[in-house]
Amino acid sequence: MLQPASDFAAHQGGKLMPTHQLTGNEALAQGAWEAGVHLATGYPGSPATRFLEHLAEISDEKDVYAEWAANEKVAFEIALGASLGGKRAVVCFKSVGLNVALDPLMVANLGGVSGGLVVILGDDPGAWGSQNEQDGRFLLRAAEVPVLEFSSSQEAYAMAKYAFSLSEKFTLPVAIRETRASSGERGTVQTAGERQAASRESLAGGKSWKIFPVRPVEKHRELQAKIAQINTEFNGSPFNQAIRRGPRGVLGCGHAGAKVLRLIKEKGGEELSFFKLGTVYPPPEDALLEFLSSLEALLVAEEIQPLIEQHLRSLAHLHNLRVRVFGKETGHFPKVGELFPSHLVQAVEDSLGVKISPDGSWDQEGFAVGGVLSQPLPEQCPFHQAFAAFATVLAPDPQERPLFVGDDGCLIRLMNEPFQVLDCKFCMGASIGMAEGLAWTGERRKIVALIGDSSFFHTGLPAYLNATSSGARIMIVILDNRSTAMTGCQSNPGTDFTLRGKRQKGIHLESVLRSAGIKIFRAVEAFGDKKILASAFQECLKSEELAVLLVSGACPNLREKIC
Repeated sequence: MLQPASDFAAHQGGKLMPTHQLTGNEALAQGAWEAGVHLATGYPGSPATRFLEHLAEISDEKDVYAEWAANEKVAFEIALGASLGGKRAVVCFKSVGLNVALDPLMVANLGGVSGGLVVILGDDPGAWGSQNEQDGRFLLRAAEVPVLEFSSSQEAYAMAKYAFSLSEKFTLPVAIRETRASSGERGTVQTAGERQAASRESLAGGKSWKIFPVRPVEKHRELQAKIAQINTEFNGSPFNQAIRRGPRGVLGCGHAGAKVLRLIKEKGGEELSFFKLGTVYPPPEDALLEFLSSLEALLVAEEIQPLIEQHLRSLAHLHNLRVRVFGKETGHFPKVGELFPSHLVQAVEDSLGVKISPDGSWDQEGFAVGGVLSQPLPEQCPFHQAFAAFATVLAPDPQERPLFVGDDGCLIRLMNEPFQVLDCKFCMGASIGMAEGLAWTGERRKIVALIGDSSFFHTGLPAYLNATSSGARIMIVILDNRSTAMTGCQSNPGTDFTLRGKRQKGIHLESVLRSAGIKIFRAVEAFGDKKILASAFQECLKSEELAVLLVSGACPNLREKIC
């Protein structure tokens, strides 16, 4: 299975503990495997993708069934079904994927689970690879499910194992939140190295699995009682760490806590009290009150929104504590973007009056602005090949060209030179619905929706069926590169390979498209004759009714994914 990073093993509790160098995602995967997870699913998206890929690498398919689902809602429902069958299950997706999965999650919190059900949520402070930088903790709090957030790879490993036990103890889904920084930061991890057997009764207590109107009030009352019990358990959690020194302190949530602790240890601020919070929801109120009661001032470091800061300020007011709480709402931390050491240094000095002297190693980090999205599509890309042909029949005046409504994926780069044909883009699967809406406004230009195969299977299909039934006078271009290419060529329902790289018979996209009964349909090969490509594009463009153009061509990076 997992290969140790070195030839030595740590000795802990009288037992040799294998030692590895793992990223946060890899440590979560190792913990899930050792916890006896039976099923793992999700939808690819940074920063959570590597979790499921690594879990597939270190596990055997006879032990762990693993797949990339069509979208996050489906992924969660598959995991929920496995849990109801008495098996431990895990689902992973990025921040915006939680929006898609929220519908079943907001019922699973009431209906409960049987086998442990864990959600790995990858938030993206700074929006390095997302269309927004939403804070998933607020949605998880709204769902009233427990939330854990790790500060190191070692803690990620331990949290993964604990989360399954916590889920089964309270029959609730449990979420572990990670960020770009915590998911990819590598650290030393001591592991048990052994997989435990885990199975519970299938569909235990049948009545509780049926959620109908009126009954949710009763179930909601039960849920809130569970949350109160979890709060009590979290008060003694080893994932929270308090260091009491002086009347001024800093509280850090998850990986932000690790940044604060490292800063204090290495660069000064030894007189500061410190609280590292790993059990984010429900917040451990007794432990937090005890810490607050010894302070005059507290700085709260968290990403992205002031969730804990607001809670602590309310807690202090409720219990008549004189402690002043600083953070994002007081202007000491930026309200947007990722927290970097320079932010911490300045905030500690401005709010607590403690000067810290960082050296050059504490410079800000992050990705280059724009990154790969600002680069043109490579010529070997099927999208480049297709649009090189399409460009020959487009009007030279941009105002006389169609209005191109884009979607997520590699086609975003069509906004760059040499094509510059992307006029608007919002979220995954939105292009067809937005194109239909624009068409009903009377826009004089032709409306063209651009969508990739993965986005189409994700959430584009319902909009496609709606557009065909309503008779929207738009053109839809489906760009099928036979993978979820933008995130690393993962599988989807239309690919000929599975998550583990084995051959499968993918869904025939052309058959799905034709089944809606459209009249104007053309299917072309991206690497085919350029005159045929241009002719098909022009024919659909001139149509007075809904027209669909399917452009197929495998991503050049795809060959490495298939064994």
